[in-house]
Amino acid sequence: MGSLLVGQSGGPTAVINSSILGVFKEALKHDEINHLYGAIHGIDGVINERFIEVTKETNLDNWDKTPGAILGSVRLRLKKYPEDLELYEKILEVFKKYDITHFFYCGGNDSMDTCYKIDYYFKSVGYKCTVLGLPKTVDNDLVETDHCPGYGSAAKIVSTMMAEIYHDTSVYKKGRVTIVEIMGRDAGWLTASTHLANIYNNGPDLIYLPESPFNMDKFLSDVKTLYDQKKKVLVAVSEGIKDEKGEYVLNYQNSSEGDAFGHLQLGGVALVLSNTVSSKLKLPVRAIELNLPQRCASHLSSLTDVKEAFKCGTFGVKSALKNKTGYMVAMERVANYKINFVLKPLNLIAEQVKSFPTNWIVNGNSISDEYLDYVLPLIKGESYPKYFNGLPVFAKIDKR
Repeated sequence: MGSLLVGQSGGPTAVINSSILGVFKEALKHDEINHLYGAIHGIDGVINERFIEVTKETNLDNWDKTPGAILGSVRLRLKKYPEDLELYEKILEVFKKYDITHFFYCGGNDSMDTCYKIDYYFKSVGYKCTVLGLPKTVDNDLVETDHCPGYGSAAKIVSTMMAEIYHDTSVYKKGRVTIVEIMGRDAGWLTASTHLANIYNNGPDLIYLPESPFNMDKFLSDVKTLYDQKKKVLVAVSEGIKDEKGEYVLNYQNSSEGDAFGHLQLGGVALVLSNTVSSKLKLPVRAIELNLPQRCASHLSSLTDVKEAFKCGTFGVKSALKNKTGYMVAMERVANYKINFVLKPLNLIAEQVKSFPTNWIVNGNSISDEYLDYVLPLIKGESYPKYFNGLPVFAKIDKR
């Protein structure tokens, strides 16, 4: 029946390799699949024919407990067909050369856009190949799915770090304003997860998401009021917060070039806010940017997240063998937290953003407890890596 190829794209998560492992382990059960390939650095690896081959003898141990994209990731935007026809023809040439009849791409919004474009092209030229997207993003902003693999672990990581920061900043009678910056360009799901720490009174005093317009004067007023009361303030803020005019608050003091997809390179809004607090309120302040550990601290992974990511991969293979193409594997939640795996059309998902519900945002600076009913099942259970000599041991592959 041909061969199977899988690639990874975009920012990694703590469980992205669990999805890839699910694909390979399920595919190894089916003799009708001739070869299993992994594309090194996603679609770039496809174009440049940089593959690894997975067989029954391949060591797949510990892949589901290893952070980062084990196959390597990429940020490469495909133009719409028939634009850049030469590139599409090169992709088709490679697929024919290796007899690829099943293609899986694991990633977020832009990766689903890549899947959609490749599937559309193959259908246009009559090449029979199942193309399926596997969801992945700590931002939890893919539409048509209850949540995304990677979010549960990232929420667990962020809320844990926030609780730890809370304890560190609470040791002095008179403290400071601590502003913690969290990933989230257009959606505040990850920043909202800091509210989990409030279950045990270890969380932030103020939480700001991109979905609620940010007002600097109100922010300064809120900070001053709380500091006068408590002599310390803990703030969680999304990197992508915008003011009432839609301008990134980051741009108040900085300018940044865009990435390969034309997105503004974010990071540094906590410093902008801390500088403003220092100059306007004359209060002691510290800016903290959680940065990459939010998505790669696999020692704090959610077992639920790891298992669901794996099942996305296995369900994808089973669907491909039924000749399903042009879909993303999605999750539907039913009563008592049961997940059904389903397929959703890529054209409904590509380049769309699922925002954090505004009815869960209170006064523009806190989160409703309704959110807890949604998120608590996603962080359940622990998935610890293997340790040797007191250090975690992660899987590696030869990418030559």
